[in-house]
Amino acid sequence: MSKKLRMISAISILAVFIISFAIYISVNLHKTERIFFFPEHNNSKTVGESRRIPRFINREKNVDIFTRELLLGPLNMKLDSLFSSGTKLEKMLYRNKIIYLDLDIKALFPDKKAIHGFDTGIRLLKKNIKFNFPYVKKVVVTISGEETLIEDGE
Repeated sequence: MSKKLRMISAISILAVFIISFAIYISVNLHKTERIFFFPEHNNSKTVGESRRIPRFINREKNVDIFTRELLLGPLNMKLDSLFSSGTKLEKMLYRNKIIYLDLDIKALFPDKKAIHGFDTGIRLLKKNIKFNFPYVKKVVVTISGEETLIEDGE
């Protein structure tokens, strides 16, 4: 009886381990690690934050998800968002290695907590995308359909 009980216990523990491992793999299989760059609150230094976000086969969808997550702002309270709270991505298009992003008008309004300007937000938005998606050669940002004139050395 004791051998039988040990065998049942060992099989149960092994089954729990296999089930836990399968759940872990299925949850994390379609996620990828990305680096999000945000300005520090007290100075102009840029700091990277690592996050796991969903991953898709479609390149355009990957950039879309990443950009929407980026616009939500940093997890670290010592970092500032790129744009004012509530800024949304209206449209996004990927063609010929160029990403076209259209942000809503809220991007133009300064965030009262942030010390960096609109131009820094645009530069960091472009830096984030180019760093995380090397296949992107250029990022064009518009605000309500109007192109920004912020140069970033493209």
